Formats: sequence, structure tokens, C-alpha cells
Amino acid sequence: MLSQRPPRPPAAVPTLRLTIEVPLTTAALDTLEALDALVDLHVIALGVPGTVPPAGGAWPALPRPRSSASDERLHIDPGARTIVGNGDPIALTRLEFDLLLYLATRPHRAHRRGTLFARVWGVTEPPRSRTVDVHIRRLRAKLGPYGELITTVRGVGYRFDGTHRVVVAPSAPAHHVRPLPAAGR
Repeated sequence: MLSQRPPRPPAAVPTLRLTIEVPLTTAALDTLEALDALVDLHVIALGVPGTVPPAGGAWPALPRPRSSASDERLHIDPGARTIVGNGDPIALTRLEFDLLLYLATRPHRAHRRGTLFARVWGVTEPPRSRTVDVHIRRLRAKLGPYGELITTVRGVGYRFDGTHRVVVAPSAPAHHVRPLPAAGR
């Protein structure tokens, strides 16, 4: 008869504890969601020893602090040429997008209509029409509550204010702005 050995005590399982600090941005929240999914995958699919799903079988999600201010900002992505406000895409024409991007990347300065016409439209002659004004009016209408970020500077042109309510992605291509023509032409 074979003698039975007493069961061995379970070996000590090494534990790894990881703390990650990330700033609260949209990308950081996406990272937290990815980490949460990875933890669920590891625990559920691989059956980590010693883990028991809570009653109901669902693992609780990691807590994610939410900032309502970041959800209410206007997001401008020059590389993708997209505008998102309050989580909804805003459709703009090419010129409206270029005009908004030009103003948003040069905030708190009064821009003359002629300069806007030269830089955004690429036309060297100063406008004799209301082209810039009409485009600004349409842009404000499409931007809804963000339209108030474009301020009229009476007798001069326009200024972009409220940069705390706007996020411009860092991938701004240089081709969206035309150089000013050389003086004397």
C-alpha cells in the first residue's frame, strides 16, 4: 500500500503592485479604460489563482475621476481636420476650419481682416467685400456656444478668446496657413 503524503502548503505567490500616475486628459482616461480591460482579461480569461468574482459575476470597474470642464471644451485636431464640441462633431468647410485654426492658434490678438484674408484665403489683395465677416458669422453659428470665443474688434477685425475652453491637438500641419506676401509687391 502506498502511503499518502500530507498535502503541501501552497507556495508563496509573488505579488506585484503597480501604481501609475497619469494626468487627467482624454488620452489618460482611454489609458485607464485599456488598463481596466487588461486586468479583467487577465483575471477572467487566465483564471488568476485566488481570485473569485464578486456576487453577480461582474468585476467592478476602476474608479475614473471625470472632469466636466474637459468634456465641455472645443477640441480641434488639425491633423485629422476635425472639430468636436461637447462630444459632438462639428462640420466645417475647409475655409471655416482654416479660419478657426488660424485664430485659435493665435489667441488674444486682434487680427485685421486683410491679414486673415491673406493668411487663410491666400489672397494678397485686401478684401473689399464682407467675405471675412460672412465666414466669421457662419463659423460662429456652426460653433454654437463656442461661437462667442471669436470676438469682434470694432474697426480692426477679430480676436480669439477663451483658450481655457479650447484644446488644439499638437499635430498642427504648417500648410494650413499661407505666408504673408512680401512688402512692395
